Amino acid sequence: MLNVDLSMLVTVLYVIILYLFLSRFFFGPLVQILNKRRALIEGRLEESRKRIEVVEKRTAEYETAIRGARTEAYRQQEVDRDKALSEKADLVAKAKREAEAAVQEGRAHLAAEAEAARKKIAGEVDALAQKLTTTILRD
Repeated sequence: MLNVDLSMLVTVLYVIILYLFLSRFFFGPLVQILNKRRALIEGRLEESRKRIEVVEKRTAEYETAIRGARTEAYRQQEVDRDKALSEKADLVAKAKREAEAAVQEGRAHLAAEAEAARKKIAGEVDALAQKLTTTILRD
Protein backbone atom coordinates (compact mmCIF):
# COMPACT_ATOMS: atom_id res chain seq x y z
CA MET A 1 0.00 0.00 0.00
CA LEU A 2 0.86 3.49 -0.52
CA ASN A 3 1.63 5.48 2.52
CA VAL A 4 0.82 9.16 2.06
CA ASP A 5 2.65 11.40 4.39
CA LEU A 6 4.01 14.90 4.39
CA SER A 7 7.33 14.03 2.64
CA MET A 8 5.47 12.68 -0.33
CA LEU A 9 3.40 15.81 -0.55
CA VAL A 10 6.57 17.93 -0.38
CA THR A 11 8.17 15.81 -3.09
CA VAL A 12 5.16 16.22 -5.37
CA LEU A 13 5.20 19.93 -4.66
CA TYR A 14 8.93 20.07 -5.50
CA VAL A 15 8.31 18.17 -8.74
CA ILE A 16 5.52 20.59 -9.69
CA ILE A 17 7.68 23.60 -8.85
CA LEU A 18 10.60 22.07 -10.78
CA TYR A 19 8.32 21.40 -13.74
CA LEU A 20 7.00 24.96 -13.72
CA PHE A 21 10.50 26.39 -13.30
CA LEU A 22 11.93 24.25 -16.12
CA SER A 23 8.94 24.99 -18.37
CA ARG A 24 9.25 28.70 -17.77
CA PHE A 25 13.05 29.16 -17.83
CA PHE A 26 14.38 26.20 -19.85
CA PHE A 27 11.84 24.48 -22.08
CA GLY A 28 9.95 27.67 -23.04
CA PRO A 29 13.05 29.54 -24.30
CA LEU A 30 14.38 26.32 -25.85
CA VAL A 31 11.11 25.80 -27.76
CA GLN A 32 11.13 29.47 -28.82
CA ILE A 33 14.71 29.17 -30.08
CA LEU A 34 13.85 25.96 -31.94
CA ASN A 35 10.73 27.57 -33.45
CA LYS A 36 12.72 30.63 -34.54
CA ARG A 37 15.39 28.37 -35.99
CA ARG A 38 12.77 26.29 -37.84
CA ALA A 39 11.14 29.47 -39.21
CA LEU A 40 14.54 30.80 -40.28
CA ILE A 41 15.43 27.53 -41.99
CA GLU A 42 12.06 27.36 -43.74
CA GLY A 43 12.45 30.99 -44.83
CA ARG A 44 15.87 30.28 -46.26
CA LEU A 45 14.56 27.14 -47.97
CA GLU A 46 11.73 29.13 -49.54
CA GLU A 47 14.19 31.82 -50.61
CA SER A 48 16.44 29.14 -52.10
CA ARG A 49 13.48 27.63 -53.99
CA LYS A 50 12.60 31.06 -55.38
CA ARG A 51 16.20 31.64 -56.45
CA ILE A 52 16.29 28.21 -58.10
CA GLU A 53 13.08 29.06 -59.97
CA VAL A 54 14.58 32.36 -61.13
CA VAL A 55 17.77 30.61 -62.22
CA GLU A 56 15.79 27.94 -64.09
CA LYS A 57 13.68 30.63 -65.76
CA ARG A 58 16.77 32.57 -66.82
CA THR A 59 18.41 29.37 -68.02
CA ALA A 60 15.35 28.58 -70.14
CA GLU A 61 15.38 32.14 -71.54
CA TYR A 62 19.09 31.82 -72.28
CA GLU A 63 18.60 28.50 -74.05
CA THR A 64 15.72 29.96 -76.06
CA ALA A 65 17.88 32.95 -77.01
CA ILE A 66 20.75 30.62 -77.99
CA ARG A 67 18.38 28.52 -80.13
CA GLY A 68 17.05 31.69 -81.76
CA ALA A 69 20.57 32.97 -82.41
CA ARG A 70 21.59 29.63 -83.93
CA THR A 71 18.49 29.61 -86.12
CA GLU A 72 19.21 33.16 -87.25
CA ALA A 73 22.86 32.29 -87.92
CA TYR A 74 21.84 29.25 -89.99
CA ARG A 75 19.30 31.34 -91.89
CA GLN A 76 21.92 34.02 -92.54
CA GLN A 77 24.38 31.36 -93.71
CA GLU A 78 21.75 30.04 -96.14
CA VAL A 79 21.09 33.56 -97.43
CA ASP A 80 24.83 34.19 -97.85
CA ARG A 81 25.30 30.82 -99.54
CA ASP A 82 22.41 31.45 -101.93
CA LYS A 83 23.79 34.91 -102.68
CA ALA A 84 27.27 33.48 -103.31
CA LEU A 85 25.84 30.77 -105.58
CA SER A 86 23.86 33.40 -107.48
CA GLU A 87 26.96 35.57 -107.87
CA LYS A 88 28.93 32.52 -108.99
CA ALA A 89 26.28 31.66 -111.58
CA ASP A 90 26.30 35.27 -112.81
CA LEU A 91 30.11 35.27 -113.07
CA VAL A 92 30.09 31.93 -114.91
CA ALA A 93 27.42 33.21 -117.34
CA LYS A 94 29.40 36.43 -117.87
CA ALA A 95 32.59 34.45 -118.46
CA LYS A 96 30.76 32.21 -120.96
CA ARG A 97 29.40 35.27 -122.80
CA GLU A 98 32.86 36.84 -122.88
CA ALA A 99 34.43 33.58 -124.06
CA GLU A 100 31.75 33.20 -126.75
CA ALA A 101 32.33 36.79 -127.85
CA ALA A 102 36.08 36.16 -127.96
CA VAL A 103 35.54 32.96 -129.98
CA GLN A 104 33.24 34.81 -132.41
CA GLU A 105 35.74 37.63 -132.71
CA GLY A 106 38.54 35.11 -133.27
CA ARG A 107 36.48 33.33 -135.94
CA ALA A 108 35.69 36.62 -137.65
CA HIS A 109 39.36 37.58 -137.51
CA LEU A 110 40.40 34.17 -138.89
CA ALA A 111 37.77 34.42 -141.65
CA ALA A 112 39.06 37.89 -142.55
CA GLU A 113 42.66 36.64 -142.56
CA ALA A 114 41.65 33.60 -144.62
CA GLU A 115 39.86 35.84 -147.14
CA ALA A 116 42.87 38.15 -147.31
CA ALA A 117 45.13 35.13 -147.75
CA ARG A 118 42.84 33.80 -150.53
CA LYS A 119 42.90 37.16 -152.31
CA LYS A 120 46.65 37.36 -151.93
CA ILE A 121 47.09 33.79 -153.14
CA ALA A 122 44.67 34.43 -156.01
CA GLY A 123 46.69 37.47 -156.99
CA GLU A 124 49.91 35.53 -156.69
CA VAL A 125 48.45 32.57 -158.61
CA ASP A 126 47.61 34.86 -161.52
CA ALA A 127 51.10 36.33 -161.38
CA LEU A 128 52.69 32.89 -161.11
CA ALA A 129 50.47 31.57 -163.92
CA GLN A 130 51.55 34.42 -166.16
CA LYS A 131 55.14 33.90 -165.19
CA LEU A 132 54.84 30.18 -165.82
CA THR A 133 53.12 30.78 -169.13
CA THR A 134 55.78 33.24 -170.12
CA THR A 135 58.50 30.87 -169.10
CA ILE A 136 56.92 27.92 -170.93
CA LEU A 137 56.30 29.94 -174.06
CA ARG A 138 59.82 31.28 -174.17
CA ASP A 139 61.31 27.90 -174.24
